[in-house]
This record gives sequence, C-alpha cells and structure tokens, in this order.
Amino acid sequence: MLFVLHQFLSVALLVQATLTEKRSGPIVSTSSGLVKGTLDTKTTPDAPLLKWLGIHFAQDTSGHNRWRPPQPVHPSPGVFDASEYGPACLQGRVDGGNGTSVQSEDCLRINIIAPAKATNLPVYLYSYGGGFDSGSSSDPKIDGSHLAARGIVFASYNYRLSLFGFPHAQEIADEGQTQNLGLLDTRAAVEWLHANVAKFGGDPNKITLGGESVGAEMTNLYLSAYRQKPLIHGAVMQSGDTAQPMWPINQQISKIASNFSCPLGKGMLDCLRTKSGPELRQVLLDTGAQFQPVTDNVTVWKDYVAQTKRGHTAKVPLLIGTNKDEGTLIVEGEPTAYLSTIDQYAYVPSSPPLKPNLSSPHSKSNNLNFPFTSLSALQSFYPVPSPAFPTAYNATAGMWRDAHMLCLAHNLATHRTTSLNLPVWRYRFDLVADNLNSRGSRIGAFHGEDIRFVMGTWRTIVLSPPFIPATPEEIAISDLMVTAWTNFIKDPQLGPRIPGWHKFNPEDSSTLAILGLSISGADAGDHFKADASCEYWNTVLPIYPQTFPACGNWTCGNE
Repeated sequence: MLFVLHQFLSVALLVQATLTEKRSGPIVSTSSGLVKGTLDTKTTPDAPLLKWLGIHFAQDTSGHNRWRPPQPVHPSPGVFDASEYGPACLQGRVDGGNGTSVQSEDCLRINIIAPAKATNLPVYLYSYGGGFDSGSSSDPKIDGSHLAARGIVFASYNYRLSLFGFPHAQEIADEGQTQNLGLLDTRAAVEWLHANVAKFGGDPNKITLGGESVGAEMTNLYLSAYRQKPLIHGAVMQSGDTAQPMWPINQQISKIASNFSCPLGKGMLDCLRTKSGPELRQVLLDTGAQFQPVTDNVTVWKDYVAQTKRGHTAKVPLLIGTNKDEGTLIVEGEPTAYLSTIDQYAYVPSSPPLKPNLSSPHSKSNNLNFPFTSLSALQSFYPVPSPAFPTAYNATAGMWRDAHMLCLAHNLATHRTTSLNLPVWRYRFDLVADNLNSRGSRIGAFHGEDIRFVMGTWRTIVLSPPFIPATPEEIAISDLMVTAWTNFIKDPQLGPRIPGWHKFNPEDSSTLAILGLSISGADAGDHFKADASCEYWNTVLPIYPQTFPACGNWTCGNE
C-alpha cells in the first residue's frame, strides 16, 4: 500500500512540475491571430515539445451564433497566450469527466503539440469520446504528448455537445440545414488545421482524423459527409458505435423551451438564443432531455454499410478496431442483465414480422436499443449458460458489443476492402488487468480501456481507482501501441508496421490483429469466429437508426 501511495504522489508531483515549469515558446501567426506557446521539456524529456493550447478555431457559439454553423475567427490585435487549455463545451451530464470543470460556449478551441524542431511532419487530429453529451480535449488521459514525441504533430479540439451540438429542431429542418453542428465543428477544425498546421511544423497534406467511441463515430460521419474533399489522408476508429435512435423532431428541445415559456413553433430558437448557456444547461440537466447526431440526410445518412458499398465515403486508409468486452460497462447498471436469461433484456416475438411494427416494440429494456430482433436467434448466438456466456450479464454484454461496435468494425473493414479496394488495418484489444478499473478483471477488456495505451498516458492509471500503477508489461504494451498508431499516422498506406499486424483481408481469418497480450507484436486472431454473429445482426442493422415512439423509449407501454 505504501508503494502504491508513493507511486501516486510521484506521478502527481511530476504532473505538477510539468504544469509549473513551462518555458515560453515561439509566437506563430495563424488565421486566428498571433499565438504564443510553451516549451515542455518535462513530459517527454528525450523529445522536447512545443505546445499551443486553447487556440480559437471558430467564434464563441453563444447568443446569435448558437445553433448556427461555426463562424470564422476575426483575428484580434496582440498575442494570444496559448499556454493553457481552453474551456470545455457545455456538457449534457452533471459530471462530464476530467477536463470539464470549466465550461463555456466559447469552447471551439484547438490544441497543437509538436516536436521542438518539427518540419513537414504528419498530423493527427483527435476527437474525444463521451456519448455526444460530455468530454473535452483537455482530458489528461488523451494528452497527445507521447504520440508527438514519436515524430508527428498532434492536435485535438472541442466540438459542441448535446443540446448545443445536435438540437433536432423543426426550424432548422424547415430551412434545409443540418442538425449536426458538432460535426460542422469537426469540419471547421480540420479546415483550420489544414490552413495553419504548416506554421507549427506539420504537413497539411498528411492529416489523419481519428478518435475513440463517439470520437470514432464522429470520424465515420465525417468520412461520409466530406467524402468529396476530406482534407485528410487517413482515419482511425477505436470502438466506434453504430447510429443510435432519435427522438421525434422538436420533442426534446421543446422540453427546454417550455421551461422558458418560449414558443414551441416558429421563433423557438430565437427565444432560446436570448438565454444564457448556463441557464440552458441547467434546464437540460433538470429535464433529462437527450440530444445526439440526427439522420438528417444533409450531413448524416442511414446505413453506413450501404453507403460504403456505393462509395459514399472518403477514399482513405482506415485503422479500425474494438475491445474484446465493449459491452460490460454499458450493461453494468441494467437490471435485466442480471436475470437468469436474456429474455427480459431483449424480449421480442419469436417470429417477428417482416417489417417491424415501430408503434409497438416489444423490448423490456432500453439498453440494447435494437428491439426488433428475433429472441430465438439471440438465444442461439448468446446461449446462457455456456462457456462463452456463463451468465446473462456476459450474454447481454456480448449482444451490446456485437450489435453496436463489433459488427460495424467488421462491416466497414470488409466493404472498404472488397468494394472500394482501400487498405484497412483491423485490431481487437484483449488486455485484461485488475488495475485498470475499480471493478477489476471481471469486466474484461472494457470500453475505453485502450485509450491510455494508445496515447501513452499509462502514467495516469495510478491516479484512478484502484490506484495501482501500470506494470512493466502494460508499459511495454503501450509503447507498442504508440508505435503502431504513429506509424499509421506517418503513412496510412503502409499501416501500423509492427510484427504480426497485417493488412485486413476478409478471406484470411488471421488478419484480425490481437493487441494487448504480447509486448513484441500483434497476435493473429480469427475474425471468422469473432464476427460469427454479424451474419445475423446484418439482417437487422440496416433498418436503424429508428425514431423512438412519442413516449421516448422502446419500453413504454410494455407489461
């Protein structure tokens, strides 16, 4: 215990030293004006880094700019102090996580980390996860310093969330505009980076876009929305989710408007624009209203598998994968996951109609969000008890993993390869360890576990429950993954270039790279076996996303 405490204090002191011993860096002229960075010689002592943090890539999004596309910055006189991260965007959760203690609508900020003598280096633009209602680029676990130290320019940015990023308002639809303002923020960040990154030592023609969880989903949406002029030459998707259900248009934002006595029709947005961001956020939290990307056929479309087949995506190499146990944390708080069978979690008619009856869903749980399925098929693929699924908890977690993430990775990898002849590198992260989460090894290789290994921020493991530092093996695994990711970013056509990781081939079962078990390279997985359930899920997934019934979920009205 004393050893753990010592490790905790040592890391905390190192973080504090890094924050307090910054030295001034160069002043760079950008389209946002002059920005002054810092020189960091502490985080990666063998590779000094220059950092410019919190730079505006678009205007404040409050007031008149709220629910409008990001507006270009008007450079102001003087020099902007880019020594600290900017505020997080307003969060749709009470606790948005690390890096969100300071929130504002003046949040469209970008951060640049580059080796001290960078010139024409490849660039990685990272999108954080957080369910489209939380997260920030200032989260310490996604600090890209250790990637930049390997010879790339790392950039991260904020995008609008929840009510502020995806309003799903009738007035916007009537104007034929997109509801997906958070995705427009991503495009604005890419455009800003393309225009300015050369000043920071990056090559604007070698930008890779990627992220984890909804950061990966944002990447997938971007590939489709901006396929004609993507301004990127590679993409990374870690644990990307498939499109989620939507609420009826205007339904959720009307909850907010009603609390301010604003009209529920024309004039609603102008009325709400007169309110402050904190006022809106408080009502958002009080009402429990929910907002996320909208299939509006302007920037987001349905069925990304079909879109990929017909080439409705940017033609760039892709690194894509999932964790072995993506569903465990998701079903952790779901009561029906702890019953003796999966029936209540995924109850559907034994012989569902050829066309789902969207007005009368049968699921007893709102967790899976795929109610129009066959219970007998699910019982066949996820038998309880069995060696693979000893309990319903394991089976429901497996169902969620496959339907939401695994089959998306399988489908995108397969069709980008076979339909578009694009290079794809696919992986699965299998590391299970007691020190990575307060729940211990029982939740397996859980959703989000890979982040600190890819980013090289394993030093933060000791700062989270159960406060046990990274092992030598974990450090070596992280080093290997940092190498793989930065190799891909340097040349996506050549891929990760670590032993055992080969380009994905749908006909070769061994081209699923297993990461997290070896410190020297990737192990060969069997994607025929891993993806077996996708044959069934691909009969269901094309009908999604659907719109929730008026009551707001799949379970209302069920016995």
